[in-house]
Amino acid sequence: MAKKRKTRYKKRILKVKFDVDWSSLPQGIIEMIADKLPSIDRVSLSKVCRSWNDVLVKDLPCWQSHGLPWLLVSGEQSKESRTCISILDNRVWELKLSEAYGKCCWGSFQEWLIMVKDMNNFILEIKLLNPFTRSQVTLPPIWNLYHKIVLSGRPLENDFVCMLLHSQHKELAFYMPGVQSWLKHKLMGEPFEDAVFCKGSFYLLDKSSNIWQLDAKGICSSTSKGDVHLGSLFEPEIHFHEIKMPDLLQLNEVQILERHDENHILRYLVESCGEVFLVCRYFHPKQDRVLETQKFEVYSLDLCQLSWKKMEDLKDRMLYLGKCCSSSFSTEELGVGISNSIYFTNDQATPWWNEWDSDHLKDISTRLGLVKNVGRDWGNFKLGNDDGEPFSFRGNIEKWPYTWFTAPIWWYCKYVPPIQRV
Repeated sequence: MAKKRKTRYKKRILKVKFDVDWSSLPQGIIEMIADKLPSIDRVSLSKVCRSWNDVLVKDLPCWQSHGLPWLLVSGEQSKESRTCISILDNRVWELKLSEAYGKCCWGSFQEWLIMVKDMNNFILEIKLLNPFTRSQVTLPPIWNLYHKIVLSGRPLENDFVCMLLHSQHKELAFYMPGVQSWLKHKLMGEPFEDAVFCKGSFYLLDKSSNIWQLDAKGICSSTSKGDVHLGSLFEPEIHFHEIKMPDLLQLNEVQILERHDENHILRYLVESCGEVFLVCRYFHPKQDRVLETQKFEVYSLDLCQLSWKKMEDLKDRMLYLGKCCSSSFSTEELGVGISNSIYFTNDQATPWWNEWDSDHLKDISTRLGLVKNVGRDWGNFKLGNDDGEPFSFRGNIEKWPYTWFTAPIWWYCKYVPPIQRV
C-alpha cells in the first residue's frame, strides 16, 4: 500500500514538472541564466519558448558583440547571394546579399563586411555592409593604392575611425563620420605590413617588427579643431616603439633572408583580450611548394619591456587569421571544446595584393608547372603541436582567400536550430 502511495506521489510530482509554464519565468531570471552560459548554450536557451527567444534576441543589446566565426567564400561577385561556412557547427549558408553584387570583400570587423567595387579607373568604391541587419555605410572613393583597411569599431558608432595602409609607401589615410574625403598622413620609409586596433589605439607593424601607435581620439580631435582641410595631409600624433625581437625569430628571418626568400614569412597583428599579438606564418621557400605553410609562431607585445614575448600556449583563445579580418575568440565564451588553435585561410605569401587585382592567379598552376586544384581553402594549426607530428598545409593557389567574419548570436537565436557542441 505504501509503495502504491509513493508511486502516485511521484506521478503527481512529474505532472507538476511537465505542466510548468516556462514562458512565465521573469525576464530578469532568464537574463541571469543566459549571462552565465557560453554562446552556443544561449542559442539552445532561446529555443525553449517564444518569450525566452524575445528576451535573448531583442532585450539584451550587450550581446551584440558576441557571435560565432564564419568564412565568406571569395570569387562570388557575380552572385546576389554569398556562400558562408560556419566551421564550428559544420554548416554552409547561402546569405541573400544583393547589396554585394559586383563587389569583392576586402575584410571585416565583427559582423560587418568591407565590400569594394573596382571602378576600372584606379578608383575604388567602398561600402561597409552588415549582412544580418542590411545596414550600410558608404565611404568616400579612394585611389587603388592601399592593401589594408582597419576599423576602430562598428561603423555606426560616433567615434568610428577607418584607416588605410598604402601598398608602396609608409602612407596612411583616415576617414571619420562627417568627413567628406580621406585625410592622408605621409611618413618616410617602406609601407607598413599590417595594423590592428586595440584599446583605443591603432598599432602598425613595420618591416623591422617595430610598432607605430596612433590614438583614435587624437585623430578625431585633429579633425574637430578645424585645422585640417578635407583631402589634405594632416599630422596626427604618432608614437614610435622600437621593439626587440626574440632570438629565435631573428634566426629564422636571417636564415630565410640568406636564401633570398624574404617573401616567405607573412606576419599578422591580432587583437586578443586587450593584447596585441604578432603571428608569423612560415611558407616553404621552394617555388614548386608555393603556399605551403610549415608552421606558425605567436608573440605578445610588451610595451613596458619594448619586446615581443614568444607564446607557447594560447590557453583558451582561438585565433582566426586573414587579410583585413584577423580576430580572436575565447573557447570558454563560445562553449566549444577547442583551444590553443589558429585557424587560417590560403593567404598569399605577400600582403600587398587585393582580390580585385588578382587576375594573375588565373591558371597560375599551369604557368608554374604545378598540379591544379590540390590546395585547400582553410586550415587549423595547434600551437605547440604536442603530438609531435610534422605540420604542412598546401593552400589553393588559384583561389583568393576567404574572409573571416562574425555571425551574431541574436541572429542564431532568431533563425537557427540549437547547435551541437564540437
